[in-house]
Amino acid sequence: MAIVHKLLICRDLQMDDTGLQSLLSPYNPWWTHQATWEVALPTYQRTIVAEIISDLHDLPQMISITGPRRVGKSTALMQTIRHLIREKGVPPARILYFSFDDPEVFASPEAQRVVFDLLVAKLTVPGQISYMFLDEVQRLPRWELFLKKYYDLKVPIRFVVSGSASSPIFRSSQESLLGRIKDRHLLPFGFREFCQFRLCQSPEFSVVLAAHRNLRPALLANDGDVAVRCVNRLHEALTPFHNQVSQAVIDYCIEGGFPEVWGLTDPVRKIEYLMEQQVRKVLYEDLMMLTQYRKPENVLRFFVYLLAHPGMEINTTRIASEAQVERRVVEENLPRLEMTDLILRLQKFSHQPLRVRQGNIKTYPVDMALRNAVLKTWDRPTAQTMGLYAENLVVRELSTWQERIELSYFREKGREVDLILTHGGNRYLALEVKYRSALDQLAGLKLFMGRYKLKFGVVVTRDHAARFADGVLYLPLRYLLLAG
Repeated sequence: MAIVHKLLICRDLQMDDTGLQSLLSPYNPWWTHQATWEVALPTYQRTIVAEIISDLHDLPQMISITGPRRVGKSTALMQTIRHLIREKGVPPARILYFSFDDPEVFASPEAQRVVFDLLVAKLTVPGQISYMFLDEVQRLPRWELFLKKYYDLKVPIRFVVSGSASSPIFRSSQESLLGRIKDRHLLPFGFREFCQFRLCQSPEFSVVLAAHRNLRPALLANDGDVAVRCVNRLHEALTPFHNQVSQAVIDYCIEGGFPEVWGLTDPVRKIEYLMEQQVRKVLYEDLMMLTQYRKPENVLRFFVYLLAHPGMEINTTRIASEAQVERRVVEENLPRLEMTDLILRLQKFSHQPLRVRQGNIKTYPVDMALRNAVLKTWDRPTAQTMGLYAENLVVRELSTWQERIELSYFREKGREVDLILTHGGNRYLALEVKYRSALDQLAGLKLFMGRYKLKFGVVVTRDHAARFADGVLYLPLRYLLLAG
């Protein structure tokens, strides 16, 4: 009966071989050797493309790409396909791309399931490896069960899936794929990528960055002398680009990491775009897939409050009171805002970093452009706001370091350290961001270093040259952000 039912659906959708080919052809122009699809791809490749290519070569698992909307996931898939065809010599007929956002199947979950089976059947060639790229896969109900089925059957297909929905949907679905899927999380452009994109017509800039990758290992090794030498060498090598990098710090604080925003010239259009694509669609669509809100505007009010208080130590009771929402709204949606890549949350430091903790927290927007759009502040940052932005940029950068076990802050009896990067048992990197305040106010940093017997701490500065004195490395912001 199931086969008969599938055939009836295929007939209703006109999904004979001709109909399936008609559905797939616009998505797979390489089948007919059209060159226009390659010409339309950006020349700049985000680092995730190389990671996907490496995973396909080295790992047996399926690959998923998660992250917020409009950060380049679909483009990364297409650039991977181009690499497979041009560099690896994979026959175009053995590469298939499909988006489950297609209007012909979007409205019918049953049609989507049938189409999925037809795609696998079409691409399966015994004795040959094929590649299937599935975009907006979250539109297929229980998509993880379909992938699990064919993965366990060992069909000769490498699956790469991505989607623009909120991360919790993927994360909950991936539980049944544990051990079968490798997730790559794509955030908006970081500062390093922002600079590389801007200077893509000067390939020597990326060559310089690639040749000077020793600062981060020096920081994690608590070696201040080596770190200073790394910064000095990088500073000298980047001499032709000093003005561009300095300006990029300011521009990145305003424009953020969403590439489609950069092409808009009117600040009003930028604000409208981000509010629609990155705020309303997440709060009113993606999160609605998780739960039904009675008053979604309360979640927006809560989110606006967090954006207006980046880096401020707060707790759920205070947020609920000052944002004028129920405490339940805060407790339920704080982790959701974090998982949907709208905010980053820092817990107060504990010597036992994996212990579940309650109490005060700090939050930061994942991307500064989101804060600018929601709060309608698209002007050049003032000296005061640059202090906030600098701390936010450091949090954003450190949150992506693979060595990170936990990122937290330290506060005790009025003394504070902005950031503690835990990267192993009793291995900490303590950082203070002093972008606009006096560099001699280091009581919190010295207290933390003394308590945990650290011989090394970092003060992130604005324009001061790198130096290492009394166990403290004074590190210009731009070089920390370029160290990734």
